[in-house]
Amino acid sequence: MVIKASIAFLIFSFCLMVNAESSDLMFQFTNPSFGGNPLNGNFLLQQAQMQNKFKEKTTEKSLLEQYAPMYQAQYLSALLDEAYENNGTNLPDSGEYIIGGLRVNVTKDAVNRVITLLVTDAGTGQQTTFQIPYTP
Repeated sequence: MVIKASIAFLIFSFCLMVNAESSDLMFQFTNPSFGGNPLNGNFLLQQAQMQNKFKEKTTEKSLLEQYAPMYQAQYLSALLDEAYENNGTNLPDSGEYIIGGLRVNVTKDAVNRVITLLVTDAGTGQQTTFQIPYTP
């Protein structure tokens, strides 16, 4: 009797499962950058800005403080151009240039045919070396 009742229950539950229907699962992005609704853009931006804990440190520099790094870069670029394009013909055999807070040591090695520029930052002591081959 128990076996007949279990078989009848299984057949009944199978009939219920066959009649079950489902719909398609639909997914849509929320962020308009990925194809979501463009009206969500302002809301998402405001939420991100409210959660942002990073505050940028802003310090205003004077015009002279802004000009000094540009001048150093331009002068160093002119030295490198002279060494590279003109084989260092207008550079001394060896010498030292002071460009703001940078010290540039120029050495010409005729044996290895290399012009070496050693750039040292006086404030931090960091050094950068440029080696440029040349033909005497």
